[in-house]
Amino acid sequence: MVGLASGRTLPGLESLASDLGISGPIIAENGGVAKLKCGGDVVDLGYARQPAIEALEKLKALFPGAIEERADNEYRLVDVVFWAHGIDTEELRRHLEDVELFDSGYILHLMRKGVSKGRTLLKLLGMMGDGTLSPTEVMVFGDSLTDLSLFDVFPHSVLVANPGLRSEQRKILRSAARYASELPFGEGFAEVAFHVLDGRFG
Repeated sequence: MVGLASGRTLPGLESLASDLGISGPIIAENGGVAKLKCGGDVVDLGYARQPAIEALEKLKALFPGAIEERADNEYRLVDVVFWAHGIDTEELRRHLEDVELFDSGYILHLMRKGVSKGRTLLKLLGMMGDGTLSPTEVMVFGDSLTDLSLFDVFPHSVLVANPGLRSEQRKILRSAARYASELPFGEGFAEVAFHVLDGRFG
């Protein structure tokens, strides 16, 4: 079974899952929104979007002209995504309270504290099949800091190299993942796939 866990919107991931014929769970917005399978019902995770919206408005007021929302915010149910021009992420975090700021290396995400891919996937395991699927029976892949929660919860974790990250971010991810590719992006995923196949059938 293959699933998707991403910071992307649910409609975008569901379309991709349908095209690829993926039968596993779909986790969107970095854990904020989920379905057990493509075409299924949205799982009630109990997360609200209002804290993220209020945090974004606060940052806009504090840093006029520096905060740029991304167009797909209109399709998001829990998180809010934006770019911060000329403002360091640590400076932004100083002004946040009950909301977390995640830097995926592509975009910045605001979410209520406690939302994560790892926490959501762990919850979904209890809803799949007979509910006995263990974290040790799952392999997770990631390429950014938003995937750290997956690496923390699931011991079989794989980092696909992402040269777009800063060196300190890459170090954090490498120390958290069980295995890391040397090659980036798609080539890195293929490298990992061959490594897994060699382990099983070599």
